[in-house]
Amino acid sequence: MRGRSGGLAAFKAACRASAGGRRDRGANTLELALLTPILLLVILFVVQFALVFHARHVALAAAQAAARVAREQRTGDWRSAARTEGVEYVNKIGPQLLTKVEAVPDGGANQRGVTIGGYAVPVVPFFKFHVSEHSGGPVECYRPDVGAGETCG
Repeated sequence: MRGRSGGLAAFKAACRASAGGRRDRGANTLELALLTPILLLVILFVVQFALVFHARHVALAAAQAAARVAREQRTGDWRSAARTEGVEYVNKIGPQLLTKVEAVPDGGANQRGVTIGGYAVPVVPFFKFHVSEHSGGPVECYRPDVGAGETCG
C-alpha cells in the first residue's frame, strides 16, 4: 500500500511542475476577454460592408429607374419627375437601408441622367458610409435620317 501512495504523490508533483503551477490560472479567460471585442468588431465590419454593398445596388436601381423617366419625357418638367421617381423607388425597395436620400437630375436636350445619394444604415458605431450612384443615357426620341432632326426638343 505504501508504494502506491508514494507514486501518486510523485505524479501530482510532476503534474504541478509541468503545468507551471498557478501562474497560468485564468489565462484563457483573459485571452477570451481581450479577443472577444476584436472579433465582434470584425463581424460588425463584415455586416457593414454587406449593407453598404446592398445599399449601392439599391441606389443604382433607383438611379436607373429615375433616368428611365428622365429619358422618356421629352417635354414638361422632367427634372422633378425624375427626382420623385428616384426617391420613391428607394423608399419602395429599401426604406431603412438608405437615409437622407437625394436625387439630382442632370443633362440637357440629348443626354439625361440622375444621381442618387444617401447614407447606408450604420452598424459600426461612429462610422457613416455615403453611397452615390449615377445612371444616364440619350433621350428617347425620333430622329429622322434626313433633315434637321439632330436634337430632341
